[in-house]
Amino acid sequence: MAPPKRGGKAPRGRSRYFDKNTLQTQKPHAGKHGDRGYEGPDRRIGRLEPETLGYYRRVEQQLKDGFEEEEEKCLFLNNVFTQVEEEIHLLACNQTVSRILETLLHHASTCHLINIISHLKQNNFTSLCTDRFAGYVLQTIVCLIPTHLSGNSASKGVTTQEKTTEKEELDSLRDLFLEVCEEMVQGIAPLVRDHYGSHVLRAVFETLSGVKLEQKMVRSRLSLGQQNKGKESKAPSTVTVKPPPPSFLQMLQQFTKAVLDIEDFSGLVSHVAASPLLQALLTVLHKVDQGLCTQVCQQVMESGVFTRTCAESELSGVCLALVHQHASYIVKTLLTVADDTTYRDLFQRHFMWRLVPLSLHPVATFGLQQLLATLRTEDQLTSVLDEVMPHFEDLLAHGKAMVLINLADACVRHRTGQRRFTKKLLKAFHIPKNDRLRFVQVVASLQSYELFTGVPEDSSEEQQKTAKVLTTVTLQGSLLLQHLLKFDDPSDVVDSLEAMSAQELQTLACNSFGSRVLETFLTSPTVSEKRRKPLLQKMMDLYVGLSCDKFGSRVMDVVWKVAPVGVKASIAEKLVEKEDRVRSDQYGRYVWQNCAIDHFTKHKEKWKDVQSAQEKKRKLFQEILAEESPPKKPKKERKETADPKPADQLAPELAILGVGVDQEEEEDEESDSADSVTCVSLCSKDTPHLQKTKNKDKLKKEVQDSDWEDDNKMDTKPKKKNVDTGRLEEDKLKIDTKPKKKIKKNVDTDRLEQDKLKIDAKPKKKRKKNIDTDRSEHNKMKNTQAAVSDPPSSEKKAKKKVKLQEKKKRKKFPKIHPKQQ
Repeated sequence: MAPPKRGGKAPRGRSRYFDKNTLQTQKPHAGKHGDRGYEGPDRRIGRLEPETLGYYRRVEQQLKDGFEEEEEKCLFLNNVFTQVEEEIHLLACNQTVSRILETLLHHASTCHLINIISHLKQNNFTSLCTDRFAGYVLQTIVCLIPTHLSGNSASKGVTTQEKTTEKEELDSLRDLFLEVCEEMVQGIAPLVRDHYGSHVLRAVFETLSGVKLEQKMVRSRLSLGQQNKGKESKAPSTVTVKPPPPSFLQMLQQFTKAVLDIEDFSGLVSHVAASPLLQALLTVLHKVDQGLCTQVCQQVMESGVFTRTCAESELSGVCLALVHQHASYIVKTLLTVADDTTYRDLFQRHFMWRLVPLSLHPVATFGLQQLLATLRTEDQLTSVLDEVMPHFEDLLAHGKAMVLINLADACVRHRTGQRRFTKKLLKAFHIPKNDRLRFVQVVASLQSYELFTGVPEDSSEEQQKTAKVLTTVTLQGSLLLQHLLKFDDPSDVVDSLEAMSAQELQTLACNSFGSRVLETFLTSPTVSEKRRKPLLQKMMDLYVGLSCDKFGSRVMDVVWKVAPVGVKASIAEKLVEKEDRVRSDQYGRYVWQNCAIDHFTKHKEKWKDVQSAQEKKRKLFQEILAEESPPKKPKKERKETADPKPADQLAPELAILGVGVDQEEEEDEESDSADSVTCVSLCSKDTPHLQKTKNKDKLKKEVQDSDWEDDNKMDTKPKKKNVDTGRLEEDKLKIDTKPKKKIKKNVDTDRLEQDKLKIDAKPKKKRKKNIDTDRSEHNKMKNTQAAVSDPPSSEKKAKKKVKLQEKKKRKKFPKIHPKQQ
């Protein structure tokens, strides 16, 4: 018998919650009028007085109405929870109050939650898990524990009477929950097979592992409290919320070992309540402990459901499990969470050479689709294609198009077998070579070429031209076209889309399934802009109609993101022509707003600038995401080889212009320059002329840069800077001289002014000395380098240029007395 739905109506002629084979004395609500005929131990569980029911209904209404102040809400919740804590085991078993409690528990503080769990523990927590109403309340409590332990509870402002610190409360909540889990581990056998108890265990697995499971895997029906809090049932897949403490993971291992030690474990795989529990356990262990997950997978595969064989057919145990209504879900979970070795074993031993009969089975086809969605390697995909491709037409005839869709998705992921798949699909739909431009229409309608056109395949071209147009789009055909557009070479689909008439394009864009095909065409990375632009121009007369359609407006949003600025301007002009129609429509006014047509009508040029800037940003981000960053090491090596001469070769010229170079840096760079000279000599054997021109260009650039710097420096105090640099170089080169005596002379107060005048009056001599001393060492380097790479004429030209630049600067900056300056 299927488990009853919460709040649903009972079949006529028997009780709502119990099996028809149950004895009359064991039914707690056997009497017609409710007061008589009650026998059995549980006859008062869930029965409340009318006054109590009225009180909790008023509490629910007050929570819906809200509160004016936070303090008022805190006082109200404290009073309500003091009443709830005393009789929680009775209130949770009532159908009406259990729903109110689920909403109320989301407003509970940590202290209130501790008191509630302690009262439930005193009244046998494990037995309450099997109650048809209390089970939902316990699931809510267990799911709220992680939010309280992480400090994200919604009721932080609720005042509590107890003066315990927050850390102590969290520790006590954690310890209390672990005690409840130990109690459940001891009595896990009845809970696993119970419909409501298995749901509580799934919530416990979720809390212990810190993995957020799908809502349909945890709860049989969404509760009222979770509907008010948020639609959590739309979670697409498992998500890891927060790493749990080590004590929780140890408790999860105890639960796993207890489940594996249950007698008749093979019966759990095909049980209506235990099979979803095993799925949840495998999913959780796959995220937390892969070794333990593999152990559970092996024990599941060794169970009787998987090891049995059928004498009539050649199907193996796993394939027979795929045929089972409940065990098939376990196989799908195994394909998702198994490691590579286990997956390879499953694929080779149980699926190979049995794919076609499994794909045609009404139940096993879902397991085969999961296999195709989880293929690990390219070799597995090629073996599947070799076996399934000859039977494409049979799959379409039996309505198993989802197998082809999953196979196309696998081709997109692994980038193999795409061209083979497209060719075989054309043959399966009987599309002739001379009329392949109808590929999209035939696949979208999911009909053969003869059924769609009403013309046989071997007919003449004139009869094929008078064929039907596209009127309907199916879901399977839309999904198949979307995957085909993601292939590396989607030319067949793109050519067919471009050949479609305006009427067919409008039918495709205004359909709920067909609009997705156009969106994929416009956003696919394998479709270039050159292929998109003709279709955008062809749809120019349709944009007004698409803007006023529910699904066509979605296509308009994608068109606006992808279209270039010129096409956007023409689209805006079309919308402006039908302004009244577009702005009066419920969908058209959003298109008008998103395209900024008001700004287009007032400031057309500015509008174009804004759209072009947005287009540049979009292309820039696409390039950043698509391209990989090139290696940096080769670039550095090229730069080092391209600079054979060190920068210190221009030290004398820089000294003339007033820029000093330290002696230590020159010595360090001289060692590097020797290596660079050898590199130049090696390179100059192959390309001597190129090397000479490079050196000349670098000398010119360096001299020009130094001239520009000196022009900026000579505007303010040019002579003092030259004197300082001359002195610094004299001190470095003439170390054997006695600078102390000069200091003493300068220290004399009587001769301070005379020394200043002498220094200012004779800057040229010091410059000549600096030039001579620097050139004496520098000429040696130049001579050795010139003998290897540059001819002697290049040195003379460089010297002449430097002298000419000196003369020009002297004319620009005449001598000025320091006092006058």
